[in-house]
Amino acid sequence: MKKIKNYFIVFIIIVLSNVISSQSSIEDKMYVSLNSYPCTRIMTLNGQIGCSSSHGGDSGILYLIDSDESYNNYFSYNQQKEVIVVFDSNYFNKTLVLELYSKKKMNGALVLTDIEKTYPYSPEEQYPIKQFGLYPDSKLNWNPNGDSFTYMNFPFPMFALELETSVYIRNLSTMNRDGKYPAYGAELDSFMQGAINAETCLRRGFCEPVGGQSIWSSFSAVIDQSKPIILVMLPIDTTAFFRDLATGTDQSAYALVVLLSILNTLQGVDKTKWDKEVIFAMWNSERWGYVGSTNFVNDLLNFNCTSLDSNNENSCSSPPMMDLTFEQIKFENIYAIIEFNQLGRPVNSGKKTPNQLDIYNLVFHPNGGANQLMNIFTQSAQSYENSTIQFQKTTQKELPPCSSMSFIKEINKKSPPNFIGTLVITDHDYQYNNPYFGYEQDNSGNIDTTTSTLFDMVQVFSKSIDLLAGGNGTVKADAFFMREMYSCLTQSFNCTWIIKLMTTYPYNPIPNFYSSVYGVSPVNHITPIETRFIYKMATYLTQHRTNATNCTSDNDCDTSSSICVNKVCVYSNTHYHNAISLAFSFDNSKSSWTIVNTSYPIFVESNWDYTTVRLFHVGSYTNEIWFLVSGLIELLLSVGIIFYIKKYLSKRYKLL
Repeated sequence: MKKIKNYFIVFIIIVLSNVISSQSSIEDKMYVSLNSYPCTRIMTLNGQIGCSSSHGGDSGILYLIDSDESYNNYFSYNQQKEVIVVFDSNYFNKTLVLELYSKKKMNGALVLTDIEKTYPYSPEEQYPIKQFGLYPDSKLNWNPNGDSFTYMNFPFPMFALELETSVYIRNLSTMNRDGKYPAYGAELDSFMQGAINAETCLRRGFCEPVGGQSIWSSFSAVIDQSKPIILVMLPIDTTAFFRDLATGTDQSAYALVVLLSILNTLQGVDKTKWDKEVIFAMWNSERWGYVGSTNFVNDLLNFNCTSLDSNNENSCSSPPMMDLTFEQIKFENIYAIIEFNQLGRPVNSGKKTPNQLDIYNLVFHPNGGANQLMNIFTQSAQSYENSTIQFQKTTQKELPPCSSMSFIKEINKKSPPNFIGTLVITDHDYQYNNPYFGYEQDNSGNIDTTTSTLFDMVQVFSKSIDLLAGGNGTVKADAFFMREMYSCLTQSFNCTWIIKLMTTYPYNPIPNFYSSVYGVSPVNHITPIETRFIYKMATYLTQHRTNATNCTSDNDCDTSSSICVNKVCVYSNTHYHNAISLAFSFDNSKSSWTIVNTSYPIFVESNWDYTTVRLFHVGSYTNEIWFLVSGLIELLLSVGIIFYIKKYLSKRYKLL
């Protein structure tokens, strides 16, 4: 009898284990995961912006808004369940989302990317980050299409869907809207751990400061401190409402293609006659208050290492600074600043070259006596036969939003000011030509210039920089390299140069230059693959020596300013520099970031465990009532059977 009882217990355990193990497979059959890009949450000094789901996610039936009619019908949509609104891109903007949410609750939003927006739109401010620039009281609106959507807080999740998924969901949500069953719903899970504001979030350990690593590079093995410095620079980070889609082709990526192509051109130039140092800088986290450039200027002027790293004389342990090479650069030696900022959409001048190619206008924005700079760039363009670019001087008295402001603000503090000739070159005079500034649609399709215009920019810019540095202006640009860089940085990050220089590959092939977060401590950085690639590309292009060592990784090379390429160590004067707001300081006793100066930008990004969008079937109301009734009947039958079996076993075998 005891043996039979043991068998019965084993049988029960096996049944229960099978039920438990089958739960995951049942869940897999119930849900289909979709490729998506979340809206995340960022905390500021006074609150929070962005999106978050509730803990465990939010779900609802899909409802497509792709016309005025479907938009108006939404308010009378008689669906007993909660709703996840599916937005055609033309109906996704601040005005419509706020109106929908204020009049009728929605549990979340999915944004389709299969059809592009047909009107100019920017979720950024009309004067981006004005409060941190030179003109905090300016009345100009550089970005006329901006509605500040990015800086709002939403208590529900929002996701963009990738292209093929968008087509699929458009079809399913259309059937939903037409009343067909089975209907489809979605569960959106993007729970953000951060809450309240930046100070609270940092204290709780649920956030990290927005930031990253800037990059600077020189062809010189060591900066000659007796020479004036020409600083050629640009911001490399971009923004978008859905930050995983922040390609920012006109915002930054196109200018980055130009700068790297300039490096590629100048590496073949005779630099022995250069009487000036040329430093190329790519600032990170500029879209969050000129963080990278401001930090660099502050370190040039104020950094003081009180204790060198015992294992690395080029590193400081107090205060922490992993690379001290920047101390070779003296602020007072900066002779000129040349900044490239939005170059991808120059305006057709209406003129043509002798070969009947269109000529496009680029715009000079000078400051502090930049006449020599403008003259050399203009002469270089005029002397270049069949050049498809020409320059005009801006009509504005203020500089556009740009990284140069970080340097000029410091210059203006001096008495009398020690002016540095500053020249910002853009594709616009006043209001941005970019119709999608800070929006996902600022991709390669947003650039309408020809390959010849890109080539001519690189040719003219390279010649001008060589002349300013003391060279003879004999340069030869490489069109094939430009095309490769353009494809890599604006279309797909799975490209030839990635394979050549990187040991890891991006999870998301869409180029994304959102700065991300700085890291958990001053020496533990989170450096996205895009930033690491730019660093390696600059190192490779400005190399001054190599060593065949059969290396397999960068760690096999003997200095921090070297990389391993095809078993060869490549050495260059290229370096990372911290791009973190001066508002933050690291408290070693608490192992956390704290806010120490509220006059600087304060943006911290929330942590999260994961984000996901899952599709599921939704039955009709009648069917669900029937399932409920049948379930109750099944439950009652099961209870009856259990009592019968119990009574039978108790009577026959004395088991229960």
